[in-house]
Amino acid sequence: MKKNVRIVFFSYPHHSENDLSLSFAVIIKLSKCCPFFQNPVRIYDQFVIFNFQTWYDFAYDTVEKEGDSVKRLVVIGNGLAGIQFIERLLSMKSSRFEITIIGKEPAYKRYLLSRILQKNVAFEKAELEEEDWYKERGIRLIENEVAVMIDPISRHVKTDRGRKIAYDTLVLATGANPHVLPVKGAGKNGVMTFRSMNDCKALMDASKRYQKAAVIGAGILGLETAMGLVQQGIDTTVVHHQPNVMNRQLDRLASEMLQEDLEKLGVKFALCKRTKKINGDSCALSLTFSDGTSLEADLVLMAVGVKPNVELAKKSGLEVHRGILVDDYLQTSDPCIYAIGECAEHRDITYGVIDPILDQAEHLAQTIAGCPKQYRGSIPSTTLNISGISLFSAGQVLETEDTRTYQWIDPIRHVYKKIVTLHGHVIGAILYGDTSEAVILAKLVSRLAPVSDIPSNQLFPEERKRKTNLTLVPRSDQVSRTAQS
Repeated sequence: MKKNVRIVFFSYPHHSENDLSLSFAVIIKLSKCCPFFQNPVRIYDQFVIFNFQTWYDFAYDTVEKEGDSVKRLVVIGNGLAGIQFIERLLSMKSSRFEITIIGKEPAYKRYLLSRILQKNVAFEKAELEEEDWYKERGIRLIENEVAVMIDPISRHVKTDRGRKIAYDTLVLATGANPHVLPVKGAGKNGVMTFRSMNDCKALMDASKRYQKAAVIGAGILGLETAMGLVQQGIDTTVVHHQPNVMNRQLDRLASEMLQEDLEKLGVKFALCKRTKKINGDSCALSLTFSDGTSLEADLVLMAVGVKPNVELAKKSGLEVHRGILVDDYLQTSDPCIYAIGECAEHRDITYGVIDPILDQAEHLAQTIAGCPKQYRGSIPSTTLNISGISLFSAGQVLETEDTRTYQWIDPIRHVYKKIVTLHGHVIGAILYGDTSEAVILAKLVSRLAPVSDIPSNQLFPEERKRKTNLTLVPRSDQVSRTAQS
């Protein structure tokens, strides 16, 4: 019998097995691997039934037993998503897998790079796992090689060194690449990005030669990097095309408070400036803006977002949009291939912060281990890795005509707190200057909790002590509540 063809019998009441075998058979063409049972089985999309009857039980695995065999699990990507997935899978005591990880660089905590640049963390602290970690768990690590091809038919991965690795299940955790503005001069020497450990080392080395820097982008990465360059002794200006910093995560008031604090720490800002081109040569660069003004800089750093790394998936025939398309089980268009982390696109959304990546790793580990769990998306929360700045943001923080807000402002303590609700459910929150309630609010936002679930005895204790009048108010009637001294 061919490997992809199976004969399956159905059981009927009052019939012997011989009667069944003579009366009918089902010839089924293998469609895809099903992760929904503890012992993996097969499901099929084409079948023919002879002498079909109305009552039956489907009996599978009658020709060959597959559940107890060791499966070859290959993970492409040695970053946070891939490592976290493996850790969660192993924690489930699943020994049915022979695991291989392919990574072009050692595993490290990318989110700590900005803190290294700010001189708050040593390089060693960013290491994700040491080599012994892989050996102790029986994981085969293929380092300093890049996966260049996937053959979904024969189920193997080929690396840039010609190595072929066979798989039964493949997980893509290829991450993302820094986005570079398509402006004239973007390829000049002195124009850099900040994404990898090598980028961090290059920036620290550049700080010894450069005097002035322009950071394009006032998102999380742009602001953290700008603070790092200031700590390295470089005169740094953040250039942003919007009037407010972190405009995707903060409302106007929180943005203004953040900008004020960063300016006190030495960061300069050029807002409402859209970069048109980059002029000059290394160590003598300048930015020309669309309004005709310009800014001189020795170093230009692009911090304008990332692009999911989809090239490998795309040329291997997987469905790709902005990211690698996955369903609620994080399965790609090929049933034996999954994708998680920054490279994955789920329900038209790609994620670039830590919490959703950890969520996806947890859900996929359960599915691969045989306890499938649907991933329905994440509501990411945001913090800023800058010493002296306390900031938390989650969910939808900008008001609409239908939202209600619950907020408190203390200009003396430089504290701002806000909860946004919609139709009686918590959909967003901002904490600035005091993030002690961040864990509580993150949980409320992540599950879109009813307003009645807000623990009044735990939230805003300082505000209650000061007897500040806190109320839920419609946007049209919104009043900023200021603490009484």
